[in-house]
Amino acid sequence: MSLICEVGKTQLIKHGEVTCGDSVEIVRNPDETVVVLSDGLGSGVKANILSNLTTKIISKMVSSKVPMQDIVETIVGTLPVCSVRGVAYSTFTILKISPDGDVEIIDFDGLPPILIKNGFVEVVERESEEIFGKLINKAHLKLNEGDLLFISSDGVTEAGLGLTLPMGLQTKGLVKALKENVNLKCSAQELVDQIIAICMSYYISEPGDDTTGVAVQMRQARECAILTGLPQNKEDDSRMVDEFMRSHGRKIICGGTTAQVFSRESGMELTTDDHDLLTSEVPPISHINGIDLVTEGIITMNRCCELLENNQLDNLPENGATMLLNQLLRADRITLFFGTQLNPAYEQIKPGIRLRNVVIEKLTVQLQRLGKEVIIHQY
Repeated sequence: MSLICEVGKTQLIKHGEVTCGDSVEIVRNPDETVVVLSDGLGSGVKANILSNLTTKIISKMVSSKVPMQDIVETIVGTLPVCSVRGVAYSTFTILKISPDGDVEIIDFDGLPPILIKNGFVEVVERESEEIFGKLINKAHLKLNEGDLLFISSDGVTEAGLGLTLPMGLQTKGLVKALKENVNLKCSAQELVDQIIAICMSYYISEPGDDTTGVAVQMRQARECAILTGLPQNKEDDSRMVDEFMRSHGRKIICGGTTAQVFSRESGMELTTDDHDLLTSEVPPISHINGIDLVTEGIITMNRCCELLENNQLDNLPENGATMLLNQLLRADRITLFFGTQLNPAYEQIKPGIRLRNVVIEKLTVQLQRLGKEVIIHQY
């Protein structure tokens, strides 16, 4: 099993505003994960536009493989400065994480990152470098499995300022809170949720500033494999089933005929579920010992695709489509074993139902937008 970089994020909007002035952009490539956090000057729409512009430019340049030095020079050289306060209109912190856990940290007017390693909490030491007359902070470190790295906007360290804490939480107070009040044996998302909840309490439920926490953690990748469709050549049935069974992670079969072929080639018994999961739009699931989920094919996959398109991810009825959706959302890496033979029964499908190759293409795009890695093997 390989490691993957999990990213957790939680934000609070300044009391009285309708949008957050902080922005976070996450770029995932096979050879790296890049996280960009930007804090726009002030709050509200103007701050949101400034921070969004900063994160979009940086993430776009990263995706285009522009060297980090050139990215920093471009942003710092073009970022406007407030004539009244003499500070940048937008700050930024960049995390560049390799698959083996090497992390490059670059920030401009950002807060020092906090590393949680083996139960210990420490502030990451940074070195400063001047670029275009502005100080840029840099650091390098190694994240092992389970380690957590936390970055934030200044809404975290200013929590409670003038209310419950005269000088705000500050970095020293955050470290103290982590040591005394936070479960450090947790996921990246659980960590930021705990920290932001502490900030909210110091703000007495009315945040005095936009507040963003981001944590990254190296952990084992969650994988799943999906078998769907029949190969163009019947001679490839056995090979497709064998390669599917040798893949990592949870196993899912989508398609009644696909399940029958799998049962024949593997010798595993296929049974159809009772009709208690049958709905007007999604056929019932089936069962094969050793396979985590067996659903009908094209109708179920289309419904799953629709739920993703419409961002309907919560409070859903239990049926084949929602069970498939839950499996996809839980996975970091999804491998599709796709038989491309056209099923004659497609001609009988009701209007609006996409063919298997179309729905797989749609699902792939949607899952990649969620940061999932999708691998497709065609037969």
